[in-house]
Amino acid sequence: MTKPQTSRAMANVGRRLRALRLEARPRPTQAAVGKAIGKSQDMVSLFEKGGQLPTDVQLRKILDLYGVDQATRLDLMAEIREARESEAVWWAEYVAHLPRSLVKLIELEDSASQISIVTGSLIPWPFQTLEYMKGVDEFASHEVGVERLAAQHEVRVRRQEIVTRTDRPAAVDVLFSEAAIRPQVGGPEVMRDQLARIIKMAAMPNVRLRVLPFSAGAAAATQLFLNIMDFPNPKDPGVAAIDTGTGVVFAEDPKEVRARRRMFDYLVRNALDPDDSVGLISAALKEL
Repeated sequence: MTKPQTSRAMANVGRRLRALRLEARPRPTQAAVGKAIGKSQDMVSLFEKGGQLPTDVQLRKILDLYGVDQATRLDLMAEIREARESEAVWWAEYVAHLPRSLVKLIELEDSASQISIVTGSLIPWPFQTLEYMKGVDEFASHEVGVERLAAQHEVRVRRQEIVTRTDRPAAVDVLFSEAAIRPQVGGPEVMRDQLARIIKMAAMPNVRLRVLPFSAGAAAATQLFLNIMDFPNPKDPGVAAIDTGTGVVFAEDPKEVRARRRMFDYLVRNALDPDDSVGLISAALKEL
C-alpha cells in the first residue's frame, strides 16, 4: 500500500496531463493519444484520472504529441518521480477491519494540510478519548463485533496523530453542536475527561474549534458529518467527505467541494467564536 501523498500526487499528475491535452492544438482525443503510445483509450483515461502513471517512454510520446515545452516537461517529470515514491502506511494492518471508504478517508486525511470538520451532536473525532469512543459505540458491538470494533477504535486513536505529530501536523477547523457536550456519554467521569481533553487541545496553535450553541436554532440541530480536506498543492481543489451513517461519500468535483464549503461557512456564521466556545465547554465541565 502506497503512502497517501503518492496517491494525491498521482491525481495531480492526472489533472495536469488532461489539461495539457485540452490545451494542445489541434486537440487530440484520448483515443488518438492511446494510438500514439500503443495503448487503449481506457488507459489514457486512467492516466488522466490519476489511477496510473505513464512510463517514461509513454510520457515522452504523449508530451511530443502535445507539443509541450522543455520547462513544463522537466517539471512534470519531477512531479511523476515524486509520485512514484512509496512506503508502508500504519493503517495497512487494520484494512481487514475497515470499510473501503474509511481507508480512503484515512489516506486523504493523512496527506491533508488542513481539515474542516463538522460533527453535529458528537465530539469531533480528533478530540475523542478512547472511553468516549467506547461509550458512543456501546450498541455497535452487537452489529460489528467486539474485535472489529476494538480495531476501529485503535484506528480512530491513530487518526488523531495527524493533529499532534511533529512532522506535517494538519490544521483542523472544527464545528460541533452544544448537544455534543451535554450528554454524559460513558458516565460523568468519562465526560469530564472528554471535555478536559477538548479544552486542552483547543490551546494548540493548529486547532480552531467553535461550538454551535442551542440558541443558534436549526444550525445547532445539524446532523451533518463532514470533512473538507485541503492539500499542500495550491492547485488542488480539495475533497469533501460526508459520513452518511452507512459509509463515507466523497465529493471531488470542484463545484461539489465549493458547495460543501458554503455549508461549512453557514455554520461558522452561527457558531460562537473560539474563546466563547471554550468558555461554554468549561462551564459544562463544571456542571458535571
